[in-house]
Amino acid sequence: MKLLSIGEVSERSGITVRALRHYEKLGLVSPRRSEARQRLYAYRDIARLHQIQMLKRTGLTLGQIKDMITSKDWSATHILEMQKEITERKLAEAHNTLRLIHETLECVIAGDRADLSTFCHIIKMGDHAMDEAKWQKVWDKFYTDDEQKRWEAAKKAVPEDVIKAHEQAWPALLARTEELVGTDPAAPAAQAVVKEWNALTQVIYDIDPLLAGSSAKLYDNLDNWPEDGPEPPFSKEVWAFIKAAEAAVKKLKS
Repeated sequence: MKLLSIGEVSERSGITVRALRHYEKLGLVSPRRSEARQRLYAYRDIARLHQIQMLKRTGLTLGQIKDMITSKDWSATHILEMQKEITERKLAEAHNTLRLIHETLECVIAGDRADLSTFCHIIKMGDHAMDEAKWQKVWDKFYTDDEQKRWEAAKKAVPEDVIKAHEQAWPALLARTEELVGTDPAAPAAQAVVKEWNALTQVIYDIDPLLAGSSAKLYDNLDNWPEDGPEPPFSKEVWAFIKAAEAAVKKLKS
């Protein structure tokens, strides 16, 4: 087999050039270099890429895949157990999304007001739950394996009733925040929104305070999310407004 350039590999495999470079950075593949320092992929590199793509479909993180393909002591039982756990988690998330839709429908039937923006955010929250594979690409890019484990442990520690209440609160809160973008972040309405925002996120940070910084890192880099990743739950403008409102809170307290 002839050596292939990174562009040729991307075209034939469907893996983006950005993803190929990311795999190399993580040490998952090691293409040779030409005299002009261009990446050249041999048969073994293509075979490794196929292995990576297949293992990703099981729901494994890139960190887990790296450990697996660099170890001679891998276990099929271990892989299946991890895939079972991931599938069960996705199923639970799908049930949560369905429950959120049912509860919103009941509220509408009962006569409660729900505007179009809130409905759109309900849909987006549902997409968030269903696009776990896409979100994994974001987590792999911005979070270390240790951070991912800390997030997973913290989420599991949140009581079920709290999770349910937050899922119901976020769509309307995000819709109200969008309406305030462009207004004074120090105004009472903005301060009320940021207070609610912080109350919803503080639950996780109370469990593990170190996650506050890692969350900010994720949304401070919205422009650098993977091209084939998920749609962010809110826009850059919303995030900038929330940060400005938080800065205004600190200024008022000082």
